[in-house]
Amino acid sequence: MLNLLPIVVSFLICIFLLREFFAYRRLLFLKYLLTPLITATILIIPVLSLSCNGFNLYTFLIFLSLLFALIADVLLMLEEYNYLKSGMIFFMLGHIFYVLAFSISASFMWWNLILLGFIAVVNYFYLKLMKNHAGKMFIPVLIYVLIIDTMGYFAITGLNNGFGLYEISVAAGAVLFWISDFILSINAFVRPINKSTVWTWLFYAPAQMLFAISTVIKIQG
Repeated sequence: MLNLLPIVVSFLICIFLLREFFAYRRLLFLKYLLTPLITATILIIPVLSLSCNGFNLYTFLIFLSLLFALIADVLLMLEEYNYLKSGMIFFMLGHIFYVLAFSISASFMWWNLILLGFIAVVNYFYLKLMKNHAGKMFIPVLIYVLIIDTMGYFAITGLNNGFGLYEISVAAGAVLFWISDFILSINAFVRPINKSTVWTWLFYAPAQMLFAISTVIKIQG
């Protein structure tokens, strides 16, 4: 069934480009139709991996994370309502499963300390900004940041095991996720960003796709 993967990825790219176009033109009905369809299509990838290779803990955890992300995507895409807090909760749950997945093969090397230092410095300025603008949402933002940073740390330090396609895909996905969440948070708490949903998904969708494809690469590799 993995021979279906190129078809799934091609379909995914098409609906992603259409979604970005409809979001840019503010055709909300079509945006609302395609937004959850993107994550739902991404979910097919770990399902294909599980069906072809049998149960695998890593793949199952990625599947669970994407499932929670699908719920969060539906909540956050609705421009007429403010479901930011609920969306954050589901994303936090999803990131916890990512942490569990990426930490399965965790190891430590000296350069990981540099990564931790970089994350700490960036977060110092970022959380200082959020404290000034997030108000009562600062604590949820703080918790979310700690969880996504843990996810990013384990994803990037997977490069300790080599620079294979799997390790690079997961590390790149984490970086794209960070950028996406930064755009989302600036738009939500600091100042509105024109066409923010377009920019957020420009990084978010490829990040999720890379995480999903990693389930195939990891098993096949």
